[in-house]
Amino acid sequence: MHRFAAVAVIDARGRLLMQERGDDALHEPGRWGYPGGDLEAGEDFVDAAVRELTEETGLVVDARDLESLGVRQFRSDGCGGDDEFELFAVRTAATASEVACGEGVRMAFVDLADVADRPLHRATRLTLDAVREWHAVPPPVDFVQVALVDPRGRVLMQERDDRAPAWPDMWCLPGGGLEHGEQPVDGAARELAEETGVVVDPADLDDLGRFTQSTHRYGVFAARTTLGDDDVECHEGRQMVFVAPERLSELDVIPATRLVEPHLRDWTAAHPFDRGPDPRRFAGIILVDRRGWILLQERDEFPRIDPEKWGLAGGHVDPGEDFEPAAHRELEEETGVRLPAGGLQLFREFVVDHREAYGTWDVMQVFVAATDLTDADIDCREGRQIVFVDPAVARGLDLSSAATDIVPAFLDSDVYASMAP
Repeated sequence: MHRFAAVAVIDARGRLLMQERGDDALHEPGRWGYPGGDLEAGEDFVDAAVRELTEETGLVVDARDLESLGVRQFRSDGCGGDDEFELFAVRTAATASEVACGEGVRMAFVDLADVADRPLHRATRLTLDAVREWHAVPPPVDFVQVALVDPRGRVLMQERDDRAPAWPDMWCLPGGGLEHGEQPVDGAARELAEETGVVVDPADLDDLGRFTQSTHRYGVFAARTTLGDDDVECHEGRQMVFVAPERLSELDVIPATRLVEPHLRDWTAAHPFDRGPDPRRFAGIILVDRRGWILLQERDEFPRIDPEKWGLAGGHVDPGEDFEPAAHRELEEETGVRLPAGGLQLFREFVVDHREAYGTWDVMQVFVAATDLTDADIDCREGRQIVFVDPAVARGLDLSSAATDIVPAFLDSDVYASMAP
């Protein structure tokens, strides 16, 4: 009798890890199935499951975390006899990038609703309903965390103080323990309101999954928000602020939140900010001179947006106008500089906070170019001055809401490095 073990691995988003078998596979080539394989001499099903999972995916699990979904037998023409296998199930916080493909064509996390659309290994066809039933019973949760993501992709984080009962002086997502009989999503909404004053409908929270950190079991939820730092109260810890994703690596983050980061990045990418049908659009321009200094405008007291702050040359994109022509037009109108067509390179598109001026989050595309121009070549037609600024000085200026995000992002980019001496 041919005996083997298989493991149904479910990620935090409820997807099943599947292996596409190669055309040269001994059993059921070209089909999709669970990671797993034959028992070696002296092995039982559990030992084989742990070993095969590591060999084929790189994932290491404790045998005690494997839950058996039963032993089954079927007749296999490919093996010329009877097959017997035990299927195990386990949840993982690993992401696709952390899974290796040690055998077969590829490994992929697949939505359970889509698994049956693929040509399946017979063992998978026989047990798929059992896996779905197992997944339908969510694991118990002791704690919850909530990730609020603003239009720029920044995440609301809490800096804990020295009075925190665990992980003092570290950073985390808002959250806490569940009350008796409370559903995780309801607890998430309650904890968010208690700690930040932000009220959300539990129905608006997306479930990012269930995670285990040490002995703690917790659920994580996420939602988009149009709020900013000034709209959030701090009822617990030192501060509650929205933090750019690239800054999270610089913070001392508690392990439970650090484990969630890759899943939150995936969720944020899959749930972009809804700009609406007719967003207000802006074009910004940064020129880089031979010294690596960048062109910035000191605004005067008259602009509706961020008066008396430093920002980029640029302005509104007119109805029916594309971003790049608007950038050329605005640059000439504000500085007298006319660049040839194609002389500007798109750096990035940003969501900018114009709530103080317009009550909205708007869209700005930023264009850049290296130049031989100097301050003497710039005709300041708007604002107090438009000059090239030392990058070290630029970072410390009183920047506009848009430039606060754009200037450091550009100066830290490979694009700027290619232009600077």
